[in-house]
Amino acid sequence: MSQTSPFDRPKTESADLVVEGGRSPHPAAARSVTVPGDKSVSHRALLAALLPGAPSRLTVRNANLGGAVRALLPALRALGYRITADPDSLVVERGGPVVPQERRPHPDITHWPDDVPYLETGGSSAAARLLIGVLAGLGLPAVVDGDEVLRHRPMSWLIEPLAQLGADIVHLGEPGLLPVLVRGPVHRPGTVELTVGSAQARSGVLLAAVAAGLPATLRHPVRSRDHTERMLAAFGADLTEAAGEVRYGGGPVTVPPVIDVPADPSLAAFPAAAQLLAGDGELTVPDVCLNPTRLGFFDVLRRAGADIRYRDRRTGSSGEPVGTIVVRGGTGGVKEVRVDDPATLHALIDEVPLLAVVAATLPGRSWIGCAEELRFKETDRLATTAGMATAFGARIETADDGLLVTGGAPLTAGRVPSYEDHRIAMAAATLATSLPGRTTVCGGACHRTSFPDFAAVQRAVGATITEVIQR
Repeated sequence: MSQTSPFDRPKTESADLVVEGGRSPHPAAARSVTVPGDKSVSHRALLAALLPGAPSRLTVRNANLGGAVRALLPALRALGYRITADPDSLVVERGGPVVPQERRPHPDITHWPDDVPYLETGGSSAAARLLIGVLAGLGLPAVVDGDEVLRHRPMSWLIEPLAQLGADIVHLGEPGLLPVLVRGPVHRPGTVELTVGSAQARSGVLLAAVAAGLPATLRHPVRSRDHTERMLAAFGADLTEAAGEVRYGGGPVTVPPVIDVPADPSLAAFPAAAQLLAGDGELTVPDVCLNPTRLGFFDVLRRAGADIRYRDRRTGSSGEPVGTIVVRGGTGGVKEVRVDDPATLHALIDEVPLLAVVAATLPGRSWIGCAEELRFKETDRLATTAGMATAFGARIETADDGLLVTGGAPLTAGRVPSYEDHRIAMAAATLATSLPGRTTVCGGACHRTSFPDFAAVQRAVGATITEVIQR
């Protein structure tokens, strides 16, 4: 393996996804497909290499190699970690050469701090927020930045709680946004109140406390993804959880030399949805993370009548429950879906565009609520989901905090926008597999951000999807 790998060179061409629909993508015989490792667990596993108690060489097996995870690798190299990659794993080693990153120009900054590392994380909010937390815990001064989109996403959710624990973090541009300079560590034990249900905010503060060995209590308004808590508990962290809070008692953790990343349930949702839309046969997706805070898409559809089951459950090395998702039959008899509470919304927050297009094929009026946070993703995902679904002919209305989908409208293939948002693109292409004719998802190759193998996985279950380079 070499330090420079093909995974560090994202494709720069703009490409559409072209889907030839109208034929069942799944024959009646059972099919099985695998999907890449979980993006959220991959981020946390890579950052575990920075924690006190981590081995000098950490192997992360089955890491997600999409653009969002790869965005973290140059930042780690700029901190002096050697990263090597092959199709099955990423290896992070201390003591590598420091590989500085080029500073991204900023209209309000003429003089960057030149005595600390500059760490640019592309468009990955998880990479930026979790990295800020670890740096604040370790007391490592650095500038953390992102691309032009990430620079407009809120960071105060994280920075303010870290400041309550004593961290000295300065916004170099507009208040509340990237870039930020981490100048001083967290050093005051205490209790912080998180104002949002974001798992990234909670994880960033928790990682800071663990990196510093600092006792802290985090109170949060809603239960969301708990990958950080599960992973740190597997490392031996003194964690206790109660309704609305998690407590870390201080003390060391021990990071194992190998962390196995389970398959991503958010990615498994796409072939599962294609199976439901096809209407027959059986599909299995093995080795998937079955964390309850990630299964909202499947659980909501199960409650609506879809035949979706979990089997072969076990616990993986990252502390996550792992098993096989089984999808049988189609949407016949499946009624409208409802998402009425924040916990359910957070358990399917990345699958809202996909759930919306599936809902467009169901009878009745479906509601996906408590989703105001989606207005601050890579795009305003309430608006872009509605725009994409409307291009197919779906009847969908946006509210301040959700989407109202009226099923039964005739859906047709055609040209639909992706808004260069990977979740929107993949939802559109999945719906298109069930519609007669050709659908072009404009800019749909942005799926590489989280699911580089999206087209290949859908083809493996019978869909006809190709990428066409825009000239």
